[in-house]
Amino acid sequence: MTTPNNGAPRQTGPSSAQQVRNFANHQANQPFQGPQQVNKQRNFNVNFGGNDGGGRGNDGGNGAGQAAAAGPNNHKGDGMVSAIERIEFRGAKDIQDCAKAVNRLGRELHFILSMRAEEIQAVLSTHKGTWYTFGAQSRIRARLVAMHLKVSAEAAKALGVGALKMAHAFDRHFVKPEQEAKRKKNGQKGRKQFDMGDV
Repeated sequence: MTTPNNGAPRQTGPSSAQQVRNFANHQANQPFQGPQQVNKQRNFNVNFGGNDGGGRGNDGGNGAGQAAAAGPNNHKGDGMVSAIERIEFRGAKDIQDCAKAVNRLGRELHFILSMRAEEIQAVLSTHKGTWYTFGAQSRIRARLVAMHLKVSAEAAKALGVGALKMAHAFDRHFVKPEQEAKRKKNGQKGRKQFDMGDV
Protein backbone atom coordinates (compact mmCIF):
# COMPACT_ATOMS: atom_id res chain seq x y z
CA MET A 1 0.00 0.00 0.00
CA THR A 2 1.35 3.40 -0.93
CA THR A 3 0.32 6.83 0.24
CA PRO A 4 1.60 10.13 -1.03
CA ASN A 5 4.09 11.82 1.26
CA ASN A 6 5.33 15.14 -0.09
CA GLY A 7 4.93 13.83 -3.56
CA ALA A 8 6.87 10.59 -2.92
CA PRO A 9 5.07 7.31 -2.35
CA ARG A 10 5.51 5.86 1.17
CA GLN A 11 5.65 2.14 1.69
CA THR A 12 4.09 0.73 4.84
CA GLY A 13 4.62 -2.68 6.39
CA PRO A 14 2.04 -4.99 7.92
CA SER A 15 -0.22 -3.60 10.61
CA SER A 16 0.54 -4.29 14.26
CA ALA A 17 -2.26 -6.87 14.42
CA GLN A 18 -0.76 -8.64 11.42
CA GLN A 19 2.68 -8.56 13.08
CA VAL A 20 1.23 -10.22 16.19
CA ARG A 21 -0.45 -12.90 14.05
CA ASN A 22 2.80 -13.53 12.20
CA PHE A 23 4.72 -13.87 15.46
CA ALA A 24 2.10 -16.26 16.90
CA ASN A 25 2.23 -18.41 13.75
CA HIS A 26 6.02 -18.44 13.88
CA GLN A 27 6.00 -19.55 17.53
CA ALA A 28 3.38 -22.22 16.80
CA ASN A 29 5.56 -23.70 14.05
CA GLN A 30 8.60 -24.01 16.34
CA PRO A 31 9.24 -27.48 17.83
CA PHE A 32 8.48 -27.80 21.54
CA GLN A 33 11.51 -27.55 23.75
CA GLY A 34 11.31 -28.79 27.32
CA PRO A 35 11.70 -26.49 30.29
CA GLN A 36 14.64 -24.19 29.93
CA GLN A 37 17.46 -24.32 32.46
CA VAL A 38 17.12 -21.23 34.61
CA ASN A 39 20.29 -19.39 35.55
CA LYS A 40 19.82 -18.59 39.22
CA GLN A 41 21.88 -15.57 39.95
CA ARG A 42 21.38 -12.95 42.60
CA ASN A 43 21.90 -9.29 41.89
CA PHE A 44 22.45 -6.86 44.71
CA ASN A 45 21.94 -3.16 44.25
CA VAL A 46 23.98 -1.32 46.82
CA ASN A 47 23.86 2.44 47.16
CA PHE A 48 26.58 4.04 49.25
CA GLY A 49 25.55 7.59 50.01
CA GLY A 50 23.89 9.45 47.17
CA ASN A 51 21.19 12.07 47.15
CA ASP A 52 18.15 9.83 47.46
CA GLY A 53 18.49 9.19 51.18
CA GLY A 54 20.67 6.11 50.93
CA GLY A 55 18.21 3.30 50.30
CA ARG A 56 18.05 0.14 52.34
CA GLY A 57 20.53 -0.16 55.16
CA ASN A 58 21.12 3.58 55.18
CA ASP A 59 18.03 5.26 56.48
CA GLY A 60 19.02 8.72 55.29
CA GLY A 61 19.43 10.26 58.73
CA ASN A 62 16.25 8.90 60.29
CA GLY A 63 16.39 7.29 63.68
CA ALA A 64 16.69 3.51 63.99
CA GLY A 65 13.02 3.11 64.91
CA GLN A 66 11.68 5.42 62.24
CA ALA A 67 10.77 4.33 58.76
CA ALA A 68 12.68 5.83 55.87
CA ALA A 69 10.80 8.24 53.67
CA ALA A 70 9.10 6.56 50.76
CA GLY A 71 11.01 7.18 47.58
CA PRO A 72 11.19 5.65 44.15
CA ASN A 73 13.49 2.80 45.24
CA ASN A 74 12.28 2.12 48.76
CA HIS A 75 9.07 2.10 50.72
CA LYS A 76 8.02 2.71 54.30
CA GLY A 77 8.47 -0.92 55.35
CA ASP A 78 12.14 -0.86 54.36
CA GLY A 79 12.90 1.37 57.33
CA MET A 80 11.29 -1.12 59.71
CA VAL A 81 13.03 -4.09 58.13
CA SER A 82 16.41 -2.37 58.11
CA ALA A 83 15.94 -1.45 61.78
CA ILE A 84 15.49 -5.16 62.53
CA GLU A 85 18.49 -6.07 60.37
CA ARG A 86 20.77 -3.60 62.17
CA ILE A 87 20.20 -5.08 65.64
CA GLU A 88 23.27 -6.90 66.93
CA PHE A 89 22.59 -9.31 69.77
CA ARG A 90 25.00 -8.39 72.53
CA GLY A 91 22.68 -8.47 75.51
CA ALA A 92 19.16 -8.89 76.83
CA LYS A 93 18.16 -5.38 75.75
CA ASP A 94 18.95 -6.22 72.11
CA ILE A 95 16.63 -9.22 72.18
CA GLN A 96 13.86 -7.07 73.69
CA ASP A 97 14.45 -4.40 71.02
CA CYS A 98 14.26 -7.01 68.27
CA ALA A 99 10.99 -8.36 69.66
CA LYS A 100 9.50 -4.86 69.83
CA ALA A 101 10.60 -4.04 66.28
CA VAL A 102 9.21 -7.29 64.83
CA ASN A 103 5.98 -6.77 66.80
CA ARG A 104 5.64 -3.27 65.38
CA LEU A 105 6.24 -4.56 61.84
CA GLY A 106 3.65 -7.30 62.34
CA ARG A 107 1.06 -4.84 63.66
CA GLU A 108 1.64 -2.45 60.76
CA LEU A 109 1.38 -5.28 58.22
CA HIS A 110 -1.76 -6.60 59.90
CA PHE A 111 -3.39 -3.18 59.76
CA ILE A 112 -2.39 -2.49 56.14
CA LEU A 113 -3.37 -5.93 54.83
CA SER A 114 -6.69 -5.88 56.66
CA MET A 115 -7.54 -2.49 55.18
CA ARG A 116 -6.49 -3.55 51.69
CA ALA A 117 -8.56 -6.75 51.94
CA GLU A 118 -11.64 -4.73 52.85
CA GLU A 119 -10.93 -2.34 50.00
CA ILE A 120 -10.55 -5.20 47.49
CA GLN A 121 -13.78 -6.77 48.70
CA ALA A 122 -15.64 -3.48 48.37
CA VAL A 123 -14.31 -2.81 44.87
CA LEU A 124 -15.00 -6.31 43.57
CA SER A 125 -18.47 -6.33 45.13
CA THR A 126 -19.51 -3.48 42.85
CA HIS A 127 -18.78 -5.57 39.73
CA LYS A 128 -21.99 -6.22 37.83
CA GLY A 129 -22.60 -9.93 37.56
CA THR A 130 -25.32 -11.68 35.65
CA TRP A 131 -28.64 -9.85 35.80
CA TYR A 132 -30.61 -12.68 37.43
CA THR A 133 -28.39 -12.89 40.54
CA PHE A 134 -28.74 -9.14 41.30
CA GLY A 135 -24.99 -8.93 42.00
CA ALA A 136 -25.03 -11.52 44.80
CA GLN A 137 -22.62 -13.71 42.87
CA SER A 138 -20.10 -10.85 42.66
CA ARG A 139 -20.32 -10.20 46.39
CA ILE A 140 -19.68 -13.88 47.16
CA ARG A 141 -16.73 -14.03 44.80
CA ALA A 142 -15.35 -10.76 46.17
CA ARG A 143 -15.46 -12.19 49.68
CA LEU A 144 -13.62 -15.32 48.51
CA VAL A 145 -10.89 -13.24 46.85
CA ALA A 146 -10.47 -10.89 49.82
CA MET A 147 -10.34 -13.81 52.26
CA HIS A 148 -6.86 -14.75 51.04
CA LEU A 149 -5.50 -11.32 51.93
CA LYS A 150 -7.29 -11.46 55.28
CA VAL A 151 -5.50 -14.74 56.00
CA SER A 152 -2.22 -13.00 55.19
CA ALA A 153 -3.17 -10.21 57.59
CA GLU A 154 -3.74 -12.76 60.34
CA ALA A 155 -0.35 -14.29 59.56
CA ALA A 156 1.23 -10.85 59.97
CA LYS A 157 -0.55 -10.52 63.31
CA ALA A 158 0.88 -13.91 64.33
CA LEU A 159 4.32 -12.59 63.34
CA GLY A 160 4.02 -9.78 65.89
CA VAL A 161 2.59 -12.02 68.60
CA GLY A 162 5.33 -14.59 68.00
CA ALA A 163 7.98 -11.94 68.55
CA LEU A 164 6.47 -11.02 71.92
CA LYS A 165 6.28 -14.70 72.87
CA MET A 166 9.95 -15.04 71.96
CA ALA A 167 10.83 -12.15 74.29
CA HIS A 168 8.74 -13.66 77.08
CA ALA A 169 10.37 -17.08 76.62
CA PHE A 170 13.81 -15.47 76.73
CA ASP A 171 12.86 -13.74 79.96
CA ARG A 172 11.50 -16.97 81.48
CA HIS A 173 14.33 -19.28 80.41
CA PHE A 174 17.37 -17.01 80.68
CA VAL A 175 16.75 -13.79 82.62
CA LYS A 176 14.68 -15.15 85.54
CA PRO A 177 17.06 -18.06 86.32
CA GLU A 178 20.02 -15.65 86.29
CA GLN A 179 18.22 -13.26 88.64
CA GLU A 180 17.22 -16.14 90.93
CA ALA A 181 20.80 -17.44 91.03
CA LYS A 182 22.09 -13.97 91.96
CA ARG A 183 19.53 -13.67 94.76
CA LYS A 184 20.48 -17.05 96.19
CA LYS A 185 24.15 -16.16 95.97
CA ASN A 186 23.55 -12.91 97.88
CA GLY A 187 21.29 -14.60 100.43
CA GLN A 188 18.16 -12.66 99.51
CA LYS A 189 14.71 -14.17 99.39
CA GLY A 190 12.99 -14.41 96.06
CA ARG A 191 9.97 -12.34 95.18
CA LYS A 192 6.66 -13.49 96.58
CA GLN A 193 4.75 -15.75 94.25
CA PHE A 194 1.02 -15.51 93.61
CA ASP A 195 -0.86 -17.72 96.09
CA MET A 196 -4.46 -18.92 95.90
CA GLY A 197 -4.36 -20.31 99.46
CA ASP A 198 -6.32 -17.46 101.08
CA VAL A 199 -9.49 -17.97 99.01
